[in-house]
Amino acid sequence: MKNSVLIIISFFFLACSNDDFFRDDLKPQHSEQQPETPPEGLKLKYLYAINSSSYYYHKNSFIDSIFTSNSWLGYVKTRKYIYNDKNQIIARRFREYDPNHMEFETIESTYYKYNTKSQIVEAITYDKDSIVVGFRQYKYANDGYLLNSGVIIVNGNVVKSGSTTYQFDNNPNPFYNIYPNAYRILNYVNKNNILVTEERYGNNVYTYLHTLEYNSQNYIISEHISNMPIDSEDSRGFSYY
Repeated sequence: MKNSVLIIISFFFLACSNDDFFRDDLKPQHSEQQPETPPEGLKLKYLYAINSSSYYYHKNSFIDSIFTSNSWLGYVKTRKYIYNDKNQIIARRFREYDPNHMEFETIESTYYKYNTKSQIVEAITYDKDSIVVGFRQYKYANDGYLLNSGVIIVNGNVVKSGSTTYQFDNNPNPFYNIYPNAYRILNYVNKNNILVTEERYGNNVYTYLHTLEYNSQNYIISEHISNMPIDSEDSRGFSYY
């Protein structure tokens, strides 16, 4: 067991320290625009679940890297974020592997392009051989959110996505203040925490209740979700810096 832990930790630090993987054309983009700063609040440190994660922060106080391990299947995922001088995420390196089967390792890097409104308008993903494996372009509505007729956002929260609706509390979502604003919008990171999820399939409605426990600063420290399928992630714990 000790050997396995040492192997996983070694691979993680290799993934976070190897900057040679990034393309040479990633140059800081200088501008008079002031660098973005994170919202105030606690910083997520650990997420305890089937897929447990550790969170590490850049000197700009946004997320630097995330290390995730699956307690059942043993695979590992790492994410490393690269910033420009405006504290915008301009690249994300993703790595997934099973320490016992490195022949199935996946390495990808995604690069983000911004418009003059500091919105992400393009994302292109390369594999470890610099072959393009993904390309997306994004458009925005007048309210600054992604142009998506299937999603309704109210007060910074996705209250409807397709046939699924959500209800929220008024407390801070621990994932909200770790990413810059443009990246939060791109990935639909909610401002608050989900209390109720309702999924509709025809005449059937499936309701999932999120029971949350908070610390003295109103950040969630545990979440339990009712009616989840067997072997799903129905319970999570949170700790903070």
